[in-house]
Amino acid sequence: MNKILIKNGTVCLEDKTVRSDVLVEHGLIADIGKVDYAVDGCEVIDATGLHVLPGLIDIHTHLDDTIGKYRLADTWTTGSEIAIVNGITTLCGFITQHQGEPLKTSVDSALARAEQHSYCDHAFHLTPVSFEKNDWRYIEKLLADDFRTFKFYTTYREAGLFLDYPKLREAMQRIKDIRAKVLVHCEDDRILGDAKAKVTDPSNAYSHALSRPAAAEVEGIERVLEIAGKTKCPCHIVHVSTPAGAQLIAQARQDMPVTCETCPQYLFLDDGCLKGENGHRYICSPPLRDERTREAMRQLALQGTFDAYATDHCAFSKKDKDTEKADYTKVPNGLAGIGALVPLLHELHNDPTALAIHLALNPAKIAGLYPRKGAIRKGADADLVILEANTPEKPIKSSLSDVWETYPHRTTKLGIRRVLLRGETVAANGALTNGQRFTGKRV
Repeated sequence: MNKILIKNGTVCLEDKTVRSDVLVEHGLIADIGKVDYAVDGCEVIDATGLHVLPGLIDIHTHLDDTIGKYRLADTWTTGSEIAIVNGITTLCGFITQHQGEPLKTSVDSALARAEQHSYCDHAFHLTPVSFEKNDWRYIEKLLADDFRTFKFYTTYREAGLFLDYPKLREAMQRIKDIRAKVLVHCEDDRILGDAKAKVTDPSNAYSHALSRPAAAEVEGIERVLEIAGKTKCPCHIVHVSTPAGAQLIAQARQDMPVTCETCPQYLFLDDGCLKGENGHRYICSPPLRDERTREAMRQLALQGTFDAYATDHCAFSKKDKDTEKADYTKVPNGLAGIGALVPLLHELHNDPTALAIHLALNPAKIAGLYPRKGAIRKGADADLVILEANTPEKPIKSSLSDVWETYPHRTTKLGIRRVLLRGETVAANGALTNGQRFTGKRV
């Protein structure tokens, strides 16, 4: 059916929340307001007492890839299924150029892994590691093929991802000139090296937090903001975990095009998780911070300091997470989070409007997907989520794969009643509704 009328919902628009109807035709939003005229062949959904949101977006996920010697636990199939049943209709992943491999090969391989394997629409951030003249020519061609964003790292030297500040400045100037945007993982490599050298007990998972101190993130953010100010390159700082870093970005935002995200783990977990018997299962980068920092981050989130929330979903199997637990430096870094994103942020804000802003509108703008995605407006893709705030309590599940649950024993009362992707109902009440058809497309 290509016509759907959602009646009497509390609709979260870009600038206000109103009691309204939403008419969907041929995969797009056709009308918003009181629809009291006849629409032939139209399915009618009564949303009385329910909220209607734009399809939600996770702009920071790692799926179906190899990091170091470990294969990620979630493919595009499992990652997109847990996403879509939780109201996330678009996932943004990464294409990282492997050392010695042409960027085109990395791009073609990553696109093939997602194509016809995703229930969600999807987009990609590019991480080139070679910047020869031919690479830049290819990068400019990619921009014409709907690639809009790049991600760089100020650390991970051994993985071949490290970009020193002069090279980062050069890359950001080039990217600004071709009208794209940069995402940056900000941890100062020198500070990390000094801290790691002082760690004496690799068998203690808490040593991971000691090896990646808050000062490294703050210094990294400060240096990247300085470069962004000089180049005028639009810049997005990923997975901010420190109040000082967040405040630097908030100040810089007044004078330059910079945005930032944080992740649920920095709002709901603290470094006490690293101190238990299974602390290695909580190793991620940046690391979990102390309780005082976590509470300060929550307060900043409630004040609207962060433009977006994202998961940095980077899930490894139980076996891989446990194999080398006796040495924190060998444990794969990353946590599962896609399935927990929406219920946790709803718990934090208790306001569907906040979800519409920080999980739809702002992420769409950051990723270059707006106005096609991220908002309920005429002509936009009919990606819509109908949710109920108070339903029977159920466990939060971060992933469908065989991974350690990041938020065990946490529950949610949030109910995702129906999810539409480009006008087609693809999920309802926590399950897929269109069989096992992969309806996601690259956007």
